[in-house]
Formats: sequence, C-alpha cells, structure tokens
Amino acid sequence: MERLRKAGPNERRCIVRQALGFYRTLVVGGIYTLDNPHKDVSLEYTLIRALKHCVAIHPILSACIIGEDTETPEFARPALLDLNKHIDLIGTRQSPDILDEKDLIKLTLAQVNNHVFTNCNKTPPWKIVVLPLCRGERPQTDRYLILFGYYHSHGDGKSGLAFHKTFLAGLKQAQHRHCVYDGDSECATPRTPLLPTLEASGELSVSWGYLLSPLLGAYLPSFIASPLGIRASATPEADNQWVGHDTFFDHDKYSTGLEIISVEYEDVEKVLRDCREHNLKLTGLLHQIIVQALSKELPFEKAGSFVSQTAVDLRSHLNGITDDDMALCPTAYYELFMRTAEESSNPTLISVKDNFWNAARTTTQNLAKCANTLSDQPVGLLGYLRKMYPWTRGQIGKRRECSYELSNIMSFNPGFFKPEDGWNVESMIFSQPANVSSGCLNFNVVSKYQGDLTIVISWQLGALGVQNEQVFAANLGRFIAKSLRSFGGL
Repeated sequence: MERLRKAGPNERRCIVRQALGFYRTLVVGGIYTLDNPHKDVSLEYTLIRALKHCVAIHPILSACIIGEDTETPEFARPALLDLNKHIDLIGTRQSPDILDEKDLIKLTLAQVNNHVFTNCNKTPPWKIVVLPLCRGERPQTDRYLILFGYYHSHGDGKSGLAFHKTFLAGLKQAQHRHCVYDGDSECATPRTPLLPTLEASGELSVSWGYLLSPLLGAYLPSFIASPLGIRASATPEADNQWVGHDTFFDHDKYSTGLEIISVEYEDVEKVLRDCREHNLKLTGLLHQIIVQALSKELPFEKAGSFVSQTAVDLRSHLNGITDDDMALCPTAYYELFMRTAEESSNPTLISVKDNFWNAARTTTQNLAKCANTLSDQPVGLLGYLRKMYPWTRGQIGKRRECSYELSNIMSFNPGFFKPEDGWNVESMIFSQPANVSSGCLNFNVVSKYQGDLTIVISWQLGALGVQNEQVFAANLGRFIAKSLRSFGGL
C-alpha cells in the first residue's frame, strides 16, 4: 500500500458515518443505450476497458481507507485493482410483484443504496451495477441501467456525474479497435496524487460569532444554554417543525425507502422558462413545491414548519478542483419554512401566487450567497471537532435538526451522439441512502441535458412518523410531479 494522505475533516465525517453504518452507498446512475452492439465483444470486456479509463483519470477510485475505525484515517493505494470486484452484472430476473421497468429500477437502486462495502482497507469502496433492460422501440439498441455506487468519502453527488462523463468516454473508446486499454480485469493503479481536501483547497474561515453558539452549546448544560438561545448547532429551529422520529439505528434493520419521479423534457423546459421569467433557480422553486406537498400530507399539529437542508457545491472557490473531478466539496444551507395554507381550489396542484415566487426568489438569493463564500460555512465547523466517533454516536436518540434535504446535482451532458461510438445516455438518476443522523427525507434531483428530470425521494424506513411511509412518499411524489407539469406561463 502506498500511503497517499490523511483524510480531511469532511472526509473523516463521511468515513465515520460509513464505518458505523449510519450512511451507506451513494448512487448516481443512468440508462445507457448501445446501438448495433458487436456480437463478438462481451459486455464485461467492454466494461473493464471503460473502467480502466476511469481509474486512469480519477485517482480517488484507487484509494482504500486505512484506519477507518480511528480518529485519524488515511487514504492509501494498492499497486493493482481487480476490476471484477467493482462490477456487478445482474440478470433481468423478474418476480410476479415486479412487472415494469420502474419497479425493477427502484428495487435495484434500493439494494445498492443499502450496500455495505467491506475490506475498505484493501479494496476501494465503489462499484458499478449493470442491469439489462428491455430494448423498447428500437430492436437494434441494447439498454442498460448502469449505477455507480460509492461511499461519500470518495466523492459528492457531482462526483457521480464526473464519473459517468469519464465512463461514457471509456465505453466509446472501448468500441474502437485502437483502444489503449485491454480487457484483463487486473488493473495497475495510477501514480498521480489524490486531489487535495476541501479544507486544503480553500480557506474555510470561521468567525468567532459563527463559532460561539455551537461551541458553547456543546459544552454548557442545557438549563444554561437554552434560555440564552445557545444551541450545539448551526441550523435554524422552531418548536413546531416537523422532523419525523428521533434518530435511531439498528444495523440489521437499516433500510432505504424510495420513490421515483420523472418529468419529461418538454415540461422541464416550461418550468425553467418560468424560473427565468421570475428571476429564480429551479432549486428555490422546488423548495416551495416540497413545502406545499408536505403541508398537504401532514396535519398542522405535527407540522407547523419545516427546516430544509440544501447541499451547496463549493468547487468554484477551490484551487485545483473542477466539475470534472471526483472530490468531496459540499457545504449545507439551512432555511426555515412556515407551513403553507391550502389556497388552491385544486388540492393536487401547487398554489402559485406572488408569495410563492417571492419565497422561491429569496431562497435562490440565499443559496447564491452561501455558494459565493468560504466564510462561516457549516462544513468549516468540522475542523473544531476532534473526536468524531463519540460525537457521531451521540446523535442517536436525538431530535433531528432538519425536516428534509434537497440535493440538486444539476444536468448531465453526454455530448453529441455519434452512431459509430454506439454508446449514449438516455436519462440519469441520483439517490442517497437513508441518513440515520440527519433529516428523515432526501429529495435527490438530476437531469439529462435537454432531457428528462428525475427526482428520487429516499428515507430511512421507520423514520417518517406516518402511518404508511410508502403511500406518504408516493403522494409527495405525485404532487411534485403534477405541480412541475402544470407550469408554463404561471
């Protein structure tokens, strides 16, 4: 093993959650198409060649974790990778309960989200899962669901898009006779260094005013801290906010629930046009739709307000890290939303009035402010946390600090399709696993450039505090999808 570097504070946070089982496998995937496949070239051979290209481009794919059960984990690199350990080919076995493609994708996605990588000190924690799908309308075109599953310590959501950009390029190379990669599953690792940590790439300065409340809140007795308004957190709080059940964890019963929403490109275009006309971004608008959906589904006595957490990418302020790199670069923005009144005559659609657009615009502006600075970021507070294991274990049994997380990793552009390359991407999907120690609901958003938008709602089974979680999530998804399809000149 070649020692690479120590994990940074944000990477340590992820490694601890992973080692404890509180957060498992992050997934960014796509439905890939292959026109006129060569009969004499096996799929596995093609995948291995494409993955060798990914390993050559992204050094984190060669990184194991040494000392994951300690407070000082490090990344290290073996001389060779066996790529067979990073490929999971699934047959199209359908049971009577799984009759359509969406159900099959949902089942596969949940299984990967729940996956636990073992021997992370010897084998880097990532893999691709490949599921053949029906050919659809074009009999000469193969279709595959290809999921890239990886531990969060090895990258954020945008890292998944960076991987797929490289992977698609690798698949196209693999189709050509002069491809520089062979089909041997054994792969020599690159000599390139790991990218620097988030903290080393940019100066995450923390002012005393920002640090003081969570620092004192962590050490002062609650009977002193509470009357002074001091909390061991940087998040907003309201007495009537909905947060689901208190945090809990059972290793054997841990499971991720999922609901998948898809919105066609024509409707997405209308939404984006309305966003531009009202001077706001899609993420700001989605928060308002989610709050209306939650307000519709939850009674007032359980949910008078909601605290959101939004993943914010800091790449534009970091030295040496770009959108094409696999790295861990997020911070979080928190906002308190009051419950919305039932104002619409049609309860299945959003109520769009001036206050809707104003609130979405305010969130957009606040997110832009958060993304435009490295000062006083919640992720910067991790540098002051020396013992992450006791702190992370100590979150169990506590009230959750936020109601839901929204993570929009934006659009994947596969580039211009050339028939001779064979491979293309039809649509994208993004899903986070159940997050034991954070909000009980995740809304995970991604789209294909000039293509459909996909939203995956994910949660820890048993965490929502409602009678039927699957029905609850399905109702949220239906409301969000219908709302997005209703835009256009609103």
